[in-house]
Amino acid sequence: MTEQRVALLVDFDDTAAEQNVAETLLKEFGGDGWQGFRESFRNGTMNLRHYQEKAFNEIESSLDEMGTVIAELAWLRSGFQELYTYCVSNDIQLSIVTNGLEFYVDSLLKKAQLRNIPSYSIGVTGQPKHLEYSYPYATDECWEWGNCKCKVLFEHRAGGTKIVYAGDGRSDLCASQQADYVFARSTLLEHCKQLGLTHQEFADFHDVLSAFQHGLPGIWEPEV
Repeated sequence: MTEQRVALLVDFDDTAAEQNVAETLLKEFGGDGWQGFRESFRNGTMNLRHYQEKAFNEIESSLDEMGTVIAELAWLRSGFQELYTYCVSNDIQLSIVTNGLEFYVDSLLKKAQLRNIPSYSIGVTGQPKHLEYSYPYATDECWEWGNCKCKVLFEHRAGGTKIVYAGDGRSDLCASQQADYVFARSTLLEHCKQLGLTHQEFADFHDVLSAFQHGLPGIWEPEV
């Protein structure tokens, strides 16, 4: 077995998951009020942390009810399970790192029988309209996003581990600038191009798997 030390950190909404799962739930359960919070977030007058807290506290359904239904409304992006199998076989630590909520991340991973994947997400408990949120990976410098993806990245890098990051949006930009290699799509792809970050565009995780199988120079060399 190779002695290379590599960690693959993957964003969840619109990346590991085909959909923005948070928004899918809000559209299904949130009525009309959440859209005003979303607009405030999009125009910069509300941060992601407050948007998510306020929007989900408009929902009258329980976390269990939403977790059950989301497995029918959302799914993991094509190739993710195959990539996970490759990572397990090659001692690559694959983890989810997200500003999304733990209950729906866990629901989709459970649906795919991938509950062994570590999930660095935002905790939420409580009854409808009285939800309580916890941010175990927050920092003072990155408070507005909820979790700090760079904090998770630095913890994985301890001991010289190479970091490969996969994401799609603005919340992934900071971690992508710290990673050794980036798989990017959508908004993150444009940022990588503008900043000259070492990256590869991907449509699904078959692309990511193929890249690992062919090797990432200086980061990962597949065994012959």
